[in-house]
Amino acid sequence: MTDRQLRDEAMTLFLAGHETTANLLAWTWYLLARHPDVERALLDSLAPLGGRAATMDDVPRLGYARQVLGEALRLYPPAYAVGRIALEDVTFGGYRVPAGAGVLLSQWVTHRDPRWWPDPDRFDPSRWAPDAPAARPKLAYFPFGAGTRVCIGEQFAWTEALLVLATLAPRWRLALAPGTDVTPQPIITLRPRGGIPMTLHPR
Repeated sequence: MTDRQLRDEAMTLFLAGHETTANLLAWTWYLLARHPDVERALLDSLAPLGGRAATMDDVPRLGYARQVLGEALRLYPPAYAVGRIALEDVTFGGYRVPAGAGVLLSQWVTHRDPRWWPDPDRFDPSRWAPDAPAARPKLAYFPFGAGTRVCIGEQFAWTEALLVLATLAPRWRLALAPGTDVTPQPIITLRPRGGIPMTLHPR
């Protein structure tokens, strides 16, 4: 790589990964505030940390936290759609796509398809349990894209979000402000329109 290419790769990791991870964590706390049973299960799973900050060594043991984030990514993927350009004529599913045509793939739509996700609007981290049925097609879930252009920051994002969630959740409870009406805003990323008004309560 040239110095410029290296700089561009680093900028992609740090800048592109900042807003998307922030959005993921915002949606995660919104969902936890609305599902106290899941929040309690998360706290129970984090009890072995003893209230200390999570570290890289803890990441393999943060299984339930990963399930919570995985389900938040399913319902509110920060990258809610990806586009691709066909390099050559191709036919799939009975549709012909000519070379040069744009194709849009929507995580938001696919992640809520009832063929793969029973009761698709329900927040259910058990969908990601190690013993959960693996009957879903691989691309029924692609929050980071797929193929050769999958997000370069995927592992960085998982690690960052896991460490933040595992460190803050045992210390703070986030409650939705009364009368809060949260609406997704699909612009460059899937943001909560106007933010998510919440109050912080030390545990």
